[in-house]
Amino acid sequence: MNLTKQEQETIIRFDEAEATASVFTFNRALLNKLEKLTTERPDDCKLEREFPSGAVEYTVPKRWVKITPPRRLSAEQLEAMRERGRKIGFQARDTANKPGATT
Repeated sequence: MNLTKQEQETIIRFDEAEATASVFTFNRALLNKLEKLTTERPDDCKLEREFPSGAVEYTVPKRWVKITPPRRLSAEQLEAMRERGRKIGFQARDTANKPGATT
């Protein structure tokens, strides 16, 4: 059975009563991370089910579930980072043709 990308969901479910969260995913990067955590932290991360479709379901501590927005840099901080990059020979990517770029 082939699922579309829209059907290949990641669902994180938890309630206020339990200390754990259920993570159901098709996402390969997340799947690999969870698999590694079952080896490193077997008391915290447990594989609950594998599905024929390729999805997996893990149980993890609820406190591991976080929403972390990207850091916002001021113009001064951005320029300082660029300057440090130039000093070590880093070449900035051309963002002029990227969606959302301003010139």
